Amino acid sequence: MADVAAPEVQYGKSSAELKRPASSTVADLKAEVEKALAIPPSKQKLMYKGLLKDDAATLQKVGIKNGAKVLLIGSSEADIAAAKASAASSSGGAGGMAWDAPKQDEDITKQPQHAKVIAKGVPEEAMPGILHPPAVVLQVIAKGVPEEAMPGIAERQVPLPDSLLNFNGLYNSQGSKVRLTFKPESQQLWIASTTTTQKLPYGSIAKIESWPIAEHPGYSVVSLGLGAGSSSRYWLYFFPSQYVSGIKIRLIGLRALM
Repeated sequence: MADVAAPEVQYGKSSAELKRPASSTVADLKAEVEKALAIPPSKQKLMYKGLLKDDAATLQKVGIKNGAKVLLIGSSEADIAAAKASAASSSGGAGGMAWDAPKQDEDITKQPQHAKVIAKGVPEEAMPGILHPPAVVLQVIAKGVPEEAMPGIAERQVPLPDSLLNFNGLYNSQGSKVRLTFKPESQQLWIASTTTTQKLPYGSIAKIESWPIAEHPGYSVVSLGLGAGSSSRYWLYFFPSQYVSGIKIRLIGLRALM
């Protein structure tokens, strides 16, 4: 009998155990994933000890055996269509502000608990959050932003590149500097200060909201809603506004935009 590989493919809170001959290819596995989880191969990214880039490679070659945990990152056609419809209906399809939390009578950035952190000013290591370049670019650079910081893009959201796994120069609600690190192989978000590191499973983040900081154009306060009903929140300050949609999609998926 031919060798059989039976990996468990994990997609968010769902999973599927799939059986394929060890001699079958990554492309064959993607076809099985589509049948089980309704994610078309063109929208799939499979990760096992890194991203599986070669569709022609056999499961045996990439080391996938019985019980192997394969992570799936992707979106169904239904989710994509719903997200497009939602984006078109919000703000008449306009750009940046559609990603922000609904307008409230009170500016959340003026509340004492948030104002005291914002008053500390933009961290030196913060990436530039840009609304109207190039004037704001020069202004941000003049504040001492590190040379390695990414440039912003005018008045629209920017896709979060797969290679962008770290955000430096953020504050938490205590006013301490923290660093975000995405761990796609374990589906975790690490939030590290100088003394501790919190490891949050992507699945534990139920909702993400953001509010632009008026005094610092291009930066936002971001709230990570944790647990069922987002009963607790982790606050981040001076997150580059152009990546708000990107972090939502990466941590929650396209359903975050609906």
